[in-house]
Amino acid sequence: MEIKQNDIDKSKRSIEAELSYEELTPHFDRAAVEYKKKAMIPGFRKGKAPLNMIKKLYGNGLEYNALEDIANDVFYKYISDNNVQILGKGAITDMDYKPKEKLNFKIEFEVMPEIKIDKFKGLELRKVKYEIDNSLVEDEIQYHKFRNATHETDGIASDNDYIITVDLQNLDESGNILIGQSQKDLRIYLGNEEIYPEFKEGFKGIKEGEVRIINSKNAEGGPKKVQVTCTKVEKIIYPEMNEEFFKKVTGKDGLKTTEEFKAEIKGELEKIYDGISERKLRADTISEMIKENEVEAPDIYVNFILNSMVDDLKHQYPKHELPKDFNAEEFKKEKKVDAIIQAKWFLIREKLIETEKITVSEEDYKKIAEENSAKYNIPEDKLIESYKDNEDVKMKIMNDKVLDLIIENAKINEVTELKTKDKIEQEDDVV
Repeated sequence: MEIKQNDIDKSKRSIEAELSYEELTPHFDRAAVEYKKKAMIPGFRKGKAPLNMIKKLYGNGLEYNALEDIANDVFYKYISDNNVQILGKGAITDMDYKPKEKLNFKIEFEVMPEIKIDKFKGLELRKVKYEIDNSLVEDEIQYHKFRNATHETDGIASDNDYIITVDLQNLDESGNILIGQSQKDLRIYLGNEEIYPEFKEGFKGIKEGEVRIINSKNAEGGPKKVQVTCTKVEKIIYPEMNEEFFKKVTGKDGLKTTEEFKAEIKGELEKIYDGISERKLRADTISEMIKENEVEAPDIYVNFILNSMVDDLKHQYPKHELPKDFNAEEFKKEKKVDAIIQAKWFLIREKLIETEKITVSEEDYKKIAEENSAKYNIPEDKLIESYKDNEDVKMKIMNDKVLDLIIENAKINEVTELKTKDKIEQEDDVV
């Protein structure tokens, strides 16, 4: 028997084997014995026909049927004898059998690639420190005022601090009603900056019971007439800026002045943007580690991640079933780059866990339990025990510790960026 192993790439291997007919014969004999046990030959009870008769009647078919099993048997014996650590299973990619002469076959398989971390200290990273502009603070306060406002029925929408309820009916160029192109009971906040300019102008000073025609455009950019029937006008009554309102919004006592309230809102926004900055830094850290360290992502890992993405998507739908028109293979193609990145980071992270001897301690579990105990209303000790049995929690802790280690040893260039209401709106428009 001749067996040769070849390296295809850093994680893929193949073996090519050639077996003579003499080496195949014992395998064929075993296949005949197994088939004899279930063979039903006229004149004999089940399994009692002579072996020579079985070979004479079914020999050629038995040989061809046994080839795949023979190839796999040879492959796994080779793997075991040579202590090859494979990922998943091998796949037969080529087979050539010449009856009464020899069998040639090729099996490809994957192994864990050798992971060498060339660089994890001294990465050059960029961290953004966001400064919060007062326009964002004012916008946030206005949002809370709007949420906590009451509504008072009025007869006319004299400014933007109104909500109107309208029926819309599309008309043709002659002013005739277009059947099936109407909307009923739409509530519209006149201060909404997303309202189309022609409607913004057309709603000005509208009265309850009033009907107006607004000239607009259709999806193709052509002229369109819309009949607006106002059925209700409500004045927005904003809450007073007092201690009761401050506590309702922040959940904190002791805020007495508008200045103190604004400072509290600004501090909360700073925390939010600090979190955004930290998440971006950690995502950039992963990207830089992948860029600086050449790692091969085995197909089996990539496919596992892609299948997990599909499973996660299923859980977002009723009965955990994907829509009938959902193309899983197209979805996987779109997500393959993301899956490769995840697989590479997994291998890099696991190598650093091994080489830097990173472990999860009691204190690590305790820290997470302290953060979540009040949130979930569960005692810390109960959470700690639960977390110890949860592999996802353990993996998150390890992932965070690896990233912390890399960031602690990185060269971080901190830059300042002013966040304003207008800038965020522009960013939203781009998205």
